[in-house]
This record gives sequence, C-alpha cells and structure tokens, in this order.
Amino acid sequence: MSAPLRLAVLGEPLDYTLSPALHRAGLADLGIACESEALRVPPARLGEALATLAASGYRGANLTHPLKEPALAHVQDASESARRAHSVNTVTFGVGGTRGDTTDGAGFLDLLDHHGWPVRGAGVVLLGAGGAARSVGLALLEAGASPVTVCARRPETVAARWEGIVGATLVGWASEAAGAALAGAGLVVNATPLVGEGLPCALDRVPRTCRVVDLVYGPETTPWVRAARAAGFAALDGLWLLIFQARRSIALWTGRQPRLEVLARAAGWPK
Repeated sequence: MSAPLRLAVLGEPLDYTLSPALHRAGLADLGIACESEALRVPPARLGEALATLAASGYRGANLTHPLKEPALAHVQDASESARRAHSVNTVTFGVGGTRGDTTDGAGFLDLLDHHGWPVRGAGVVLLGAGGAARSVGLALLEAGASPVTVCARRPETVAARWEGIVGATLVGWASEAAGAALAGAGLVVNATPLVGEGLPCALDRVPRTCRVVDLVYGPETTPWVRAARAAGFAALDGLWLLIFQARRSIALWTGRQPRLEVLARAAGWPK
C-alpha cells in the first residue's frame, strides 16, 4: 500500500481553515490516501517551513494571508500568473524543486461561471490591493471585465505591484474616484482580510443590481454577505472561492480534479 500523499495549509494566525478537510475529501474522491494539516507560520519563517515540508516528503501546500506575497521569494519556479500577481497560494514540492502557483484568479472565474454571473464588460471594484486582489483582478481583466477599479488604503505603497496590470485603476479607499466606481459597479469584491461586524463597503453606495463577493470565510456567513442578502443583493462569501481554488490546487498536485459536490459537502456548502 502506497504512503498517503501529504499536504498542508500555512498561514498566520489560521484561526479557522477548511483546507485540510477539502484536501482529504478531494483526494479520497480520487482514490488517493491523504494526510493534511494546518500549520501556523509567520512570514519570517516561511522559507524554513517550506524547506522542512519539502524535506519531509510533502507533496504540496496551500498558503493563505499573509504568506501569499512573500512566498515568491521562496520558490524555485513560479507560474506566469503567480509572477504577475506577485502572489502564491499553491506550492508544489517536486524533484525539480519548489513551484509556486496561484489558483485564486482561475478559481474566482470558476465561481462566477458556476453561478452564471457574466464577466465580460462588467464593471468591477476590488476592495483591497494585496495578492488575492491581484490574482482575481488579473483573471477578471483577461476574461473581459471592464473597468476594474482597485481601492487601496495607501495606493502609493502598492503601486509597484500593480505595474503592468493593464486595465486596472488604483485609487484611494475613500476617494471620489472610488465612490464613482462603486456607484457604477456590476461586481464588488472584498479582497481584504477584514472580519467582524465592520463592513468593508456601505451597501447604499452600490446599485441594487450589483453582485457582491466577500473573499473572507468563517464558521458562519460573513456579516457583509448577510447584510447584502438582507438588502436584496446577490452575494457570496469566501467559502465558494475556497472550494473552487482547492479543486484547482488538487489538480496541480495530482493531475486530476475531484468532483465539485464532494468538496462542497466537505465544506458544509452552501451557506
């Protein structure tokens, strides 16, 4: 009997994660024994942690906030999308070294397609400008979304990371430009790690026809998504992205995708 395929999810603080459950369920659906664990790893120890996993025979790992951006410095190879987004959420350990990919953008497009939400020509506002926002923004632009406005609390500190991402406009969080973009948006995405009852965006600033996605997830539906649904918006939280992102990560590690409904059950979806 072959040894189980070993996986992990790394982050800090990792108070709540469903990734190990998705790893185990997805691999079981493919007929592959799997062990997966959640490891709290601060950015300063990421290189050491990845080297330890590689030496210990792990096949791969998912990375979450705040490790996606610093991970590029600790992989021997990176996909084009990971390099352009300056973000890695999927690490694969192989004989040729450690490879970094991002499945956030492609997984987000899978999510929209699953719900029949059109992308081409849709005006998008991204709240946040970090690695997840860049991965999602790149994918949306390549799929034909326009315009894509990125709201950052300190645009000057992230401007270099957005250079070369043609079609994305970086604006201040509370600026007039941000307000104008929200007023005409067809899709608003919270790509910050904000949690709790403080809403990332007041819903009276966007049209009622706008779709709302919160990349944050937790044991319960996020407050912003609850508020959006109560106000009549079509809204999804980050559990949906997690499922589609995990499906693509598993395909990178095994060459096959598990069934969507299997991952959905493992995540307790839908919520």
